[in-house]
Amino acid sequence: MLKRFFWTALVAAAVLAGWRFGYQAALKYFFKVSGSVTLAGEVAGALPGANGMLFVIARNERGVPVAVAKIINPRFPAEFALTPSSLIMPDLLTTRVYLEAALNTHGQLGSFRKGDLRGERPERAYFISKDIQVRLDSTVK
Repeated sequence: MLKRFFWTALVAAAVLAGWRFGYQAALKYFFKVSGSVTLAGEVAGALPGANGMLFVIARNERGVPVAVAKIINPRFPAEFALTPSSLIMPDLLTTRVYLEAALNTHGQLGSFRKGDLRGERPERAYFISKDIQVRLDSTVK
């Protein structure tokens, strides 16, 4: 009886340790969100000229940026892929992420200036998703 309890406790501890330490590693390893960024008709005329930079940002469920992809001089619809190499805060990655896109000519992420384009996907995407659409639909004034 004691031997059986010992083995049950050992297996339970191993499962718990695997979940606790393997869960985050699995999220990081399998992370891949891909899709395209499109333009809304009302902002198509506001596209910046040369040297435009499109940023696709993934935020965790608390709104913290966890991954970024940068596309220089994008052509729309612009294809993107967020992979483990795109992670900037891998320990904060969650199973579902919010996606947003920003297009500017100054190359700074997080500071918005007049003429920058923005857009976000209102629904969350799973950490393994493809064919996700993000639409640039507003201009910073």
